[in-house]
Amino acid sequence: MAESSQMLKLAGGMAVGATAVMVASSALKQSLRDSVRCDASSSFEYHLAVHCPEITAATWQLVKLPKAASVVDLRQATCAALGADVDFSFYPVERETVDGACLKLGEELKEIGCLELLLATLPPDHLRVIQLVFAREVPRPADVPSGPTAFPICGTCLPILGTTYQSKGPYPIPEYNFAQNVFPTSGKYPWGSTVRSHEGRKQSVGEFGAAVIHRDAQYFEIMTADANIVQEMISRPADFPKLWNRDVEVGLQDFTANGLFTSSEKSEDWKTGHSLLPRGFNQIKVKGFAPQILAKTRAFVAEWSKFEAGQLVEGVNEWLTAMTADAVVSCSMGMDMCNVERLGLKQPPHKFVETFRFGLGVSIGSITTQSEYGLKRFLPFFDAEGQLQEKYEATKKEMQRQVEDLVEATRRGELSENSIIAAMLNDSADGKKVRFGALYGHVVNLMIAGHETTAATLGFTMQLLAEHPEFEQRALEEVRQVLQGKSEPSVEDVPKLQFVEQCFREALRLYSPVTSITRDVAYDTLLGGHRVYQGERINLVTRALHTNPEYWGGEFGDPLSFNPDRFSPEAVRQRHPNAYHPWGFATRACIGSQFALFEAKTFLASMLIHFQLKGVPGYKMVANCEGGGAAPSPEKLAFHIFPRPGGPVWSDGTMKPLCVSDTEATEATEAEDVIQDDASDSS
Repeated sequence: MAESSQMLKLAGGMAVGATAVMVASSALKQSLRDSVRCDASSSFEYHLAVHCPEITAATWQLVKLPKAASVVDLRQATCAALGADVDFSFYPVERETVDGACLKLGEELKEIGCLELLLATLPPDHLRVIQLVFAREVPRPADVPSGPTAFPICGTCLPILGTTYQSKGPYPIPEYNFAQNVFPTSGKYPWGSTVRSHEGRKQSVGEFGAAVIHRDAQYFEIMTADANIVQEMISRPADFPKLWNRDVEVGLQDFTANGLFTSSEKSEDWKTGHSLLPRGFNQIKVKGFAPQILAKTRAFVAEWSKFEAGQLVEGVNEWLTAMTADAVVSCSMGMDMCNVERLGLKQPPHKFVETFRFGLGVSIGSITTQSEYGLKRFLPFFDAEGQLQEKYEATKKEMQRQVEDLVEATRRGELSENSIIAAMLNDSADGKKVRFGALYGHVVNLMIAGHETTAATLGFTMQLLAEHPEFEQRALEEVRQVLQGKSEPSVEDVPKLQFVEQCFREALRLYSPVTSITRDVAYDTLLGGHRVYQGERINLVTRALHTNPEYWGGEFGDPLSFNPDRFSPEAVRQRHPNAYHPWGFATRACIGSQFALFEAKTFLASMLIHFQLKGVPGYKMVANCEGGGAAPSPEKLAFHIFPRPGGPVWSDGTMKPLCVSDTEATEATEAEDVIQDDASDSS
């Protein structure tokens, strides 16, 4: 009995001790959480929500003020924000809960230093934005409206799923379904043009020093189709930086490294790269790339002129990615991979492309054990996950070796001195050069942004023109008028192809390769008059923005219809300047947009003058990432190809091979030699 009693006492003591440890641990976590929340305000300026009952009924205006300012400066900033010059006083608002009624109004604010004390007294779960009433005399607490609210939730928040069910629907691309369900093209948005989506699970949010930030930032994502919200984010870049800090992004970065696209703008590698790399794609430089772009377009036309008239050409996406990959690598890295010629010879693509596609596919989750091994993954002791990871690691090392070979060949002078790699090796910005270890990331990023996106949009444009012969005819007439009998455009001709560019831009609107553009909230503040917490993600759904009837309906018809006249100069002038962002915006806008436009117009003009494309009867275009790429492309795109009547490859209704010059014939021979050499190396 004594022994049993001793054991019970020991067990009881252990239970009490464990409880005490749990309580202490919980208290420590809460203290840490509170401490982090208190640091969620800007360190150099105050973010204030100001209400003026004599000017606005119930709205709150964001006013930002440097911490070294005075009450006079605050009054001037407030009057500027309100658009009125009044000599009122400021009264701090105290609330018990975030959205609760005003408990009382503090004494008139006479010293800016008092704002720091007001920040310190805010409960940790409150927004770190001080609320002030700007009035002639102190109002009654009952007259003070509720504080700035959060954006509405887009539907019923379900257990586990949250509101992620809004991304389910008929489209393979989740953002397309979200746009249809939450931002329909009727313009009758059930919850408004900016909403909160509950992710259904806690998200890890990096770059803020700790993962114990406000709960909203860990469970919600703000989704918008509103050009005014975009405009506000652009005007406040310090408040809404581009950060690369979520689990899926970190996974992608494992393969792509810290490149210009896959990195946070706080990164020194990004800052240096952003100062240098855009120089390689300015308008003057792009015109210098015209010979390479034209050479790859010419190679594409030459291969397609070998088909029989009326032949069904399948795998069009593969042809287009071969051409755009060749062009971007030739221009930016000084190497022709000859993928177009390889495809014509039914050879596998260049090893650089094969390596890139596999590594990218695994890192973004489009290549899985199921796609790679099928039912074999269920075999005992097969270890499909382990084998896929081993293959991925080997691919990553091979990719790094290939980039290193390109860099070394550039240093030895074996590749073009005008390439982007050469610029990264030799040029500097503010005395800084691109870090040698960062070259890999920038090169891989150029591949991501430089070929799939353009290839996908070219595919959509070609199919849309085939579906709309009236627009195809207008584009063809423009090409004929500009080319004046020539069989391909010159560098001077390309800028004149206005309607061809309108067709490409309209396809880009409907099927943007970038389906969402994100920014993060740097610290607690207001956006569009609504409260947002540090670490929250703001997601511009490009499909929704680009089909918002407020900007794209009216005289041009259904926002989902193809109408290149939406991009006539007059229509563009009248539209909201932030209604169209297929290439991102502000400092993170695509540096290669001018390159892509020049390449697309060169290619489309050549295709229009040489070929007439007929779509497959009954084909319905669907955007999909089935090929494992990062950009949605037309699913199973194919065409019946005919020579353009009266065009360069027309011969009484049949297709005749494109005539090539002696120089082009030499280039073709050299390409075949390269392909054979690569094949020998592989074997």
